Amino acid sequence: MRIRTRYLLALIVLALLMAGPFVGVAVFAWAEGSLEHRAIFTHYFQQLLPIGALLTVLALLVGFALLNRLFRAYVTGMAATAERLAVMLSSNRDLRLEVQGPPELQAVISAMNRLADQRDHKIDEVEARIVEQRSMYEALCDRSSGAEVLDRPLADLVYTAFDTETTGLQPSHGDEIIQIGALRVVDGHIDADHAFEALIDPLRPINPESEKIHGISNADVAGKPTIGQVLPEFYDFCMGSVLLGHNVAFDMRFLQMKEQSTRVVFRQPVVDTLLLSAVAYPNQPHHSLEASMALLGVSIEHRHSAYSDAVATAQVFLKLVPLLEAQGIITLRQAIEASAKTPYARLSY
Repeated sequence: MRIRTRYLLALIVLALLMAGPFVGVAVFAWAEGSLEHRAIFTHYFQQLLPIGALLTVLALLVGFALLNRLFRAYVTGMAATAERLAVMLSSNRDLRLEVQGPPELQAVISAMNRLADQRDHKIDEVEARIVEQRSMYEALCDRSSGAEVLDRPLADLVYTAFDTETTGLQPSHGDEIIQIGALRVVDGHIDADHAFEALIDPLRPINPESEKIHGISNADVAGKPTIGQVLPEFYDFCMGSVLLGHNVAFDMRFLQMKEQSTRVVFRQPVVDTLLLSAVAYPNQPHHSLEASMALLGVSIEHRHSAYSDAVATAQVFLKLVPLLEAQGIITLRQAIEASAKTPYARLSY
């Protein structure tokens, strides 16, 4: 029911409430009275009719004025507030509603403005995280923007497929690497003889939830070399190759967090099979390593150790290369550019 219709109904009800009793009593008195009483009633009614009608009209006018004021204050005010609220929430983040009207409406407007402030704060947080992640991903690409191998075919390059296991999932909040596993992919084949595997003492406890996944305990890493000792060795192992990982931004974030303390900076190109899977299968809902392995028919005996996941990543990559070539993605540069356009490139760690 429209606002104007509700207003007219309210006006009719008000008129009935105010004039109805007066008319009803008169009709009842006329119907119940005798002829003598009716004559007396008619005599007095004729005398009082003008003033009664005048009082009724005045009461209706006052009631109409009050109703109209309430209508404008509440109904019209709420309608205008709803329109401006729709604009504020949809197309104009800077708009705020003017606090006006009755106290109840003012309270609603103030609450809406506070909700809009909270919404904008959350939006700013999300946008900041996206910008940070874009900067991180772009930084990885910028480091290798001058690499000579960018315009070479994917199938002709040498890769280091690697993976890490960690104390937890938050590198920016103190989690550390506890295992690195890697192997070479050369000329479209896995070179298992050229491998790297190391346990690392994180110098902090392992999150029990992470231990359930990779099975590495605090006792397993106690007394092992630290990241400062292992990372230079891993850097030498990766020399002259393209880094290859699944959801590799996660692993690279851990390596990036150690650049200042170890002075080890990985500047070679980076390829992510998670992003390439999203390129090859844009309609596939999931691109985890397990999902990609199942989709491409890859299987290995053991999972969730750094080395075995690196082997799985290498096999997934080799299956993806011909699929990417069928889409016209031939060179490393094309693969990196296509990867950057997928939504997974904005994952934040």
